[in-house]
Amino acid sequence: MKASNSGLTFNTYNPMAKALIGLAMVAGIAGCGSEENRTTLNSPVQAVTTLFEKADGTVEAELVLISTKPSPDAFIDTATSARVRVPGGASVPLTLTSAGHYSSDSDEDIDLTYQAGETYQFSFSLTDEELAGSVSGGNFVAVMTAPGDEPAFEFAEAPDFAGDSSQITWTPTTLYGVIQITNEAGETVYSNFDFSEPAFNGSKWARLTKGGSKSLGVDVFQEAGTYTINFCAVDKVSDFDPDLSAQLGALSGFLIGRCAAPMELAVAE
Repeated sequence: MKASNSGLTFNTYNPMAKALIGLAMVAGIAGCGSEENRTTLNSPVQAVTTLFEKADGTVEAELVLISTKPSPDAFIDTATSARVRVPGGASVPLTLTSAGHYSSDSDEDIDLTYQAGETYQFSFSLTDEELAGSVSGGNFVAVMTAPGDEPAFEFAEAPDFAGDSSQITWTPTTLYGVIQITNEAGETVYSNFDFSEPAFNGSKWARLTKGGSKSLGVDVFQEAGTYTINFCAVDKVSDFDPDLSAQLGALSGFLIGRCAAPMELAVAE
């Protein structure tokens, strides 16, 4: 697959402020000081970083940048110095590969490795005032620690026929499940974490679940055929270090973890 109440006092008649507080709570933002929270809630720069180790050992890192300043939301293609610092101090550059997506993998850069329990740091620079507003030129850094658990998943209830519902279970149950399902043509028929479009709101984070179980509706396996299920068990970081990440928007978030081997599932008519 190539994301609390701040304690601030807002004017209760300001619908935008109320919306930002609500979305920050959905995203799970924790308080980190009033000035930092004020910057975070007002910042239009939303960053989503992912670092996954695939079952074959390949490591993929990606930074997705979206601005909520224009209407509708827009991908940010003007960031510079996008990179991920890996354990040991090496700095792996991230290249703009598609609109708003900056990425690299271990095939391109051998320094990109997955080390459980170690910390990874994403960073970038942005001086585009049109998209970054008042935080243009600010401090944009995201920090994540890699979980060590090996993921496993299965169908507790597989679809008996096309159009049937189903349920996936996984371990460890303390991690979030990132699920992508493709059909025989390689088309994505379901994804609970998709940033192919820049539309950005709290619902993207709300679709991520932990607890080791996810029910899939009748719209996922609509047709008979063979499907491929890709699953990753990840930790989610959505709070901010006041010294590092205060100028990232309140809907920013960071995912890191390991992926199980893809599963093929035949669905009958």
